[in-house]
Amino acid sequence: MDELSEHIEITGEEHWTSKGDVKLFLWEKYATSPDNKKCTVLFVHGSSMASQPTFDLQVEGRPYSSVMDWFAAQGFDTWCVDMEGYGRSTKDRDVYCDIANGADDLAAASAYIMKKRNSGPLLVYGISSGALRAAKFAESHPERVARLALDAFVWTGEGAPTLA
Repeated sequence: MDELSEHIEITGEEHWTSKGDVKLFLWEKYATSPDNKKCTVLFVHGSSMASQPTFDLQVEGRPYSSVMDWFAAQGFDTWCVDMEGYGRSTKDRDVYCDIANGADDLAAASAYIMKKRNSGPLLVYGISSGALRAAKFAESHPERVARLALDAFVWTGEGAPTLA
């Protein structure tokens, strides 16, 4: 870590919200100091793995393996959510967890985050198919998105069954 961040304590908090009968796991990290928070970042994972291994990977000797820790050290309130069918969120429904379903997960997560932290619109970052979920969410709820970053989004052409 750089000299500044070595003196900043990062705190992680587990949260849960619902989308109907579906339980969604959220993970938040923030610095206990400085007191002045910048804005709130919501990280959206892709289809390969859940949110914490993607955005909060902890590797001894590599302090910024966690992008959540890095942004928290810069003063951001950082969040990630496990989409339905991933990580600690509900996995037992007989449903295809497609892009639209993921956008609905983000609608539930963003409503929870904005109410819990009394925050304004979020900075939303999506990677891989998470970028597609984030884009669909931003299209449906533009009032909840201050900025949108789409990284390595995938597309295999019109009618791609894995992305429908």
